[in-house]
Amino acid sequence: MALYQWISCLEHEKLVPRLFESIQETGLEIDPEYSSEHFIYARERDGHHCAWTSRVNILVSQTAGDQDEYLIEVRSSEPMLKKATRCEQVATKVKTLIPPRS
Repeated sequence: MALYQWISCLEHEKLVPRLFESIQETGLEIDPEYSSEHFIYARERDGHHCAWTSRVNILVSQTAGDQDEYLIEVRSSEPMLKKATRCEQVATKVKTLIPPRS
C-alpha cells in the first residue's frame, strides 16, 4: 500500500480552500458522507477510469494537539516502492498547496 503522510500547520480557514483546490486539480472529490468539520475524506470521482489499485484516497484529520495542526494522508493500493505511482503524483500536488510543517 502506498502511503504518504505529513503534518501541516494551517488555520482551518486556510486549509479547507487549499484542500478543495488541490483535490479538484487531482480529479478527486470530497465525500460529504464521511467528512465533517474535523475530518475530510476525499476519493476518486465516480466514473474516473483508472485501475482499482491506483485509486487514491486522501484523509485529513485534526491532530490531538494544536487546533491548527492537521495530519494529511494520501494513500492507494499501489506498491509503496514503485516509482511514479498515482499516489505519489497526488501527494506531490497536495504538498505544494498544503506543505508540511517546518
